[in-house]
Amino acid sequence: MHKNEALVRTLCLPFCVYYKPGKNEELLCGGAVVVERLIQSGRRLPLAEKLQTAPDGQAGELMVRHLCGVCDFREHDCDFMQDRTASPCGGYIYLTQLLASDVIVIEDIKG
Repeated sequence: MHKNEALVRTLCLPFCVYYKPGKNEELLCGGAVVVERLIQSGRRLPLAEKLQTAPDGQAGELMVRHLCGVCDFREHDCDFMQDRTASPCGGYIYLTQLLASDVIVIEDIKG
């Protein structure tokens, strides 16, 4: 799946330390797949500066269980899942903030 401009603007640029503009990257993190699905289904998602709520531990644990647990990068490429000291991907950060802000519910992530 190719990253579209709405996805890059909403998720990758403001949230993901791993995103490199201009790099021809075919793979999307699990969070990007969810955000892409929500955008394609017509959901209007707030941009980074519109999010006011800081994520709590409960939202983060739900994300680990329901997003990270099924992400293609989890096994070999996700530094965050190795020991949780590395930065999580932008998808994790953005979706956790959306969840904590009640913009989405966990069922939106499960898809």
